[in-house]
Amino acid sequence: MHEAQDQVKSLKSKMMMCDVAHEQEAQKKLMGRKKAITKEIDVQFHEMEKAQMAEYDAKMQAKLE
Repeated sequence: MHEAQDQVKSLKSKMMMCDVAHEQEAQKKLMGRKKAITKEIDVQFHEMEKAQMAEYDAKMQAKLE
């Protein structure tokens, strides 16, 4: 009976470690996706700023002419 309890404890411990490893892998993937999305947002924001600056420059050039 005592051996069975130790085996059950050991199995539960191994299952918990497996769950932890799986969760860590999922978190790594999520962080990678977050970084990629953040990078894409930054690129789009930069492009939008460039377009707005070009539009402003064109308006100022038209005013000066």
